[in-house]
Amino acid sequence: MQTSHSNILFGALSDFRELMPPEKSIFLTSAALRKKAPERLPGESEGARWIEVPDGEACKTFPVLESVYHALLNFDAGPDTVLVAVGGGSVSDLAGFAAHTWMRGIGLVIVPTTLLSMIDASIGGKNAIDIGYAKNVVGSFHLPTDIICDVGWLPSLSEKDLAAGMAEAIKHAVLDSEEHFRFFEQIAAARIPLAQMSGRTFEELIRRSQEVKLRYVKADPYDSRARHALNYGHTFGHAIELLTGLPHGYAVAAGMGAANALAVSRKALDPATMARIASLLRRFGLPSGIPEAFAMAGRTLDKRALLGLIRSDKKRRGKDMDFVMPYGIGDVRVEAIPLDELAEALQR
Repeated sequence: MQTSHSNILFGALSDFRELMPPEKSIFLTSAALRKKAPERLPGESEGARWIEVPDGEACKTFPVLESVYHALLNFDAGPDTVLVAVGGGSVSDLAGFAAHTWMRGIGLVIVPTTLLSMIDASIGGKNAIDIGYAKNVVGSFHLPTDIICDVGWLPSLSEKDLAAGMAEAIKHAVLDSEEHFRFFEQIAAARIPLAQMSGRTFEELIRRSQEVKLRYVKADPYDSRARHALNYGHTFGHAIELLTGLPHGYAVAAGMGAANALAVSRKALDPATMARIASLLRRFGLPSGIPEAFAMAGRTLDKRALLGLIRSDKKRRGKDMDFVMPYGIGDVRVEAIPLDELAEALQR
């Protein structure tokens, strides 16, 4: 069963049990998350059936996907089964691909438990697994029927996990408007640790980001061109993530800084705007460029390896890359940039 629309709901998982009847639902999460918060999750005594996978990006592999298929087979999952993904973006990526391919498509509900997944990974229906160092190259589109956001998960996250989510939220603000960006500058000016931010502030932040992403998704549901703007910071970011081991949001923040530097060198972006974005990223403990990211990870910057990974990016079109070029806050454009120019930018 596939759908053309996702309902975004706010509240605890227990508030929406009618969406996930035990006889039809199979829950998928990481073993680490299930061990960490059993009280927030339905138990086997309630009839809940669980599939556990590795934590983080390690779950997005063919061997893990095959183990999920075997579990679905053992649970006698049929066309009316609903797969419920509880966790971060990696878990929803894996579950979305499994739901899309099992019985040619079954129901999917996503319960994001990280800030990053609430504002980004759970929305839009894109899902994928990795092949070696190539991220998200095998995937599909499969919208969840429902996305259940519970900001009660957020206080349990580390400051680093929250900051990783803030990177994508700041990205959405740069794509959106001056007013949206100032909202984050006000949060930064308050100097309240992210873990101590109120649930009301988090919910407003999440809803704003969701609105931005949904606008792009509705305009380009199959990610053919306009939706590529959401990849701002990702061309460099994916490569940085693989070489440094930094969390996805940290790598995207560094990628945004690199994209901004390239835009300034092309006289597309005002240096003052680049500095303003960099200042906001640093306020939340995020790197604002490639050297900062490698220094933060304690790694030596290998420009050749970085360029090699960028060349394998799925947005490559022959000798060009579909690159998200910032011209200002609220003005971000997708342009074909020669790979040779990206190589020159890395050397600089």
